[in-house]
Amino acid sequence: MSRADLSFAFAQTRMQARFGLRPTVADWQQVEATRDVGALLQLLRGGPRGHWTARLPARPGVHEIERRLREEWLQAVDEVARWQPEHWRDATRWMRWIVYLPSLQKIARGGRAPAWMRADPVLGPIVARGPAERAAALRGTPLEPLRGGFTERPDVPRAWSRHWESLWPRAMVDRTPLARVLALLRQARARLADAPPEMPSRELLRALEQRLALIFRRYPFSPAATASFVSLMMLDQQRLRGTLAVRSLRDSPVAPP
Repeated sequence: MSRADLSFAFAQTRMQARFGLRPTVADWQQVEATRDVGALLQLLRGGPRGHWTARLPARPGVHEIERRLREEWLQAVDEVARWQPEHWRDATRWMRWIVYLPSLQKIARGGRAPAWMRADPVLGPIVARGPAERAAALRGTPLEPLRGGFTERPDVPRAWSRHWESLWPRAMVDRTPLARVLALLRQARARLADAPPEMPSRELLRALEQRLALIFRRYPFSPAATASFVSLMMLDQQRLRGTLAVRSLRDSPVAPP
């Protein structure tokens, strides 16, 4: 166990309360058994994650679902960052960009962006530039540390993790569990990328969730507790996003990009 840093006491109390409200297996079974998107939204709004879907209309399109959940994600991470002691706020805020990494990787590879990217307030200013100018579009923005990922062989996730590591505490007692969180996220991303389309991802993500929850419990009052908590929050929202998107697609066809 790492040393207990009591400057994390307020954050730990808030995260512990939210951790206890995470959806259970039974909750997810009820969510995933609800086939109608309108009924699903009503169900969600009665639960602890109701704020994630509060601004969605009764019959949202898939792109609106994605856009609203991205907005809610950024606000959620900023809220967790405000709970942290000052020396860990920047590193927590940097985790808000995790959900954008797949899109940023595609942008870094060049090519024409779909309409939803052009309309996104984070991605839009980047894709408005030509492929050779997209790295320059990051200059002076919160995403500037990702410029190193916009190279001839793009690797935006690596640029993200390098900057995140630069914000970690220097003490190895703090860095070691943080490195475990980062390794778990990298391994899961690599396995999902290599898995054949017919292979379900549920077991892999469940294993990741269990390991992150173990870190949260094992390293309280530490940066690793925050990192694992935000990662778990990301998994919950991604699962919710996927469920909502599938229901929305069943209700209506996707608009052309």
